[in-house]
Amino acid sequence: MSALPSTSSTLGFQSVFPFVSVSPMLRHQSGILSFSSKADKSTDSAVSAASGGEGVDASNSGSVGSDWVDKVKDAWQSTMDVVGYTGEKAKEASNELKPHVEQLLNTYPYLKDVVVPVGFTLTGTVLAWVVLPRILRRFHNYAIQALVLPSGSLLGDQVPYEKSFWGALEDPARYLITFMAFSQIGMMVAPSTIASEFIAQAWRGAAILSFVWFLHRWKTNVLAHALATQSLAGIDREKLLTLDKVSSIGLFVIGLMALAEACGVAVQSILTVGGIGGVATAFAAKDILGNVLSGLSMQFSKPFSLGETIKAGSIEGQVVEMGLTNTTLLNSEKFPVLVPNSLFSSQVIVNKSRAQWRAVVTKIPLQIESLDKVPQISDDIKSMLRSNSKVFLGKEAPYCFLSNVDSYYAELTVGCNLRHMSKDELYSAQQDVLLQSVQIIRKHGAQLGSASFQGTPTQ
Repeated sequence: MSALPSTSSTLGFQSVFPFVSVSPMLRHQSGILSFSSKADKSTDSAVSAASGGEGVDASNSGSVGSDWVDKVKDAWQSTMDVVGYTGEKAKEASNELKPHVEQLLNTYPYLKDVVVPVGFTLTGTVLAWVVLPRILRRFHNYAIQALVLPSGSLLGDQVPYEKSFWGALEDPARYLITFMAFSQIGMMVAPSTIASEFIAQAWRGAAILSFVWFLHRWKTNVLAHALATQSLAGIDREKLLTLDKVSSIGLFVIGLMALAEACGVAVQSILTVGGIGGVATAFAAKDILGNVLSGLSMQFSKPFSLGETIKAGSIEGQVVEMGLTNTTLLNSEKFPVLVPNSLFSSQVIVNKSRAQWRAVVTKIPLQIESLDKVPQISDDIKSMLRSNSKVFLGKEAPYCFLSNVDSYYAELTVGCNLRHMSKDELYSAQQDVLLQSVQIIRKHGAQLGSASFQGTPTQ
């Protein structure tokens, strides 16, 4: 009991005279300040002397430069001495205060068990909501500065903080720290209601959920930034959208399994039992699973898209809907046709809408008397096709030749590649090619024949 008053008197003495123990440090600092003031004066005099005498030779300028270097070294050494002395005094002060603080906490157990932990917990929560966003923003700014080239341009597109890696980390980290803080406070306030072993499981589960949430936010930001680019093709955009959906489902499943494992559920045993039942379910629903897997495969490979005209086996039509288990086509009679997705994995798919050109071959019969005029007709038809703007000349040149000669007629074959166009434009281009070919034939005095002519040839 006699030691307590002496301690209180010591504390009271230190509270009244808080700077008595550090007076040597202040005296040392005052000496340094006086030294620095003298150095400043000498520096000013050196500068004035240098400015007043511009005609001083190179040896004087060299001595002035060496004086500057010495003064900088002296200032640096003085600063390091002050820092070292301050650290020693701070360590001595903490060693002197440590017994008093321990005695105070032992005297008031409530202060040690409740006030200090709650204070630290609330302080950490405030730091998470106030200081952490600023730190993450600084990291984001440093990352942007690291991408700046020497020319001043950015290495890539500048991403705003809200859409960046650090922005995706902000909310999960804040809510995780807040949950851990308030759960710790709840365990201190009601230790009989909230057990410590449940707190550890809750913290593991919260950490897993926060990590999955962060990955989902970051993945969404990256894909949204990729989709916002103007140079992205339509097929690539659909692939990214499919990747977004599949990755979201995968993150949800992985997060759910990790959360169950953190809460003490034997996920491996469940997967083992589920695997045995899954085999039986797969045999029972193999057609549905086949359609689903084929649908997922088509979402990534994209053999066709909405609005395109395709042909798979005996089925042909325009794609109007793509589902997970089946695809809807609109046939030539404008009837909707539901096709299982598994059919596309076993059939050759012809995508007519993605063709850059389309081959057109026409056979024109001529009378046998016009056989000597075929070379001129063929040259003129080929010239007409080469001058037609709708004919594609990139892969194969147009052709026209005598393909068949019979007793009653001769057959002229005309072929070319037409550019990619709609169905109506394609039919109009074919009609135009055929009419111009007939005009050329008649211009040379030839007559059209018939393959079904069975009469007697003209004498």
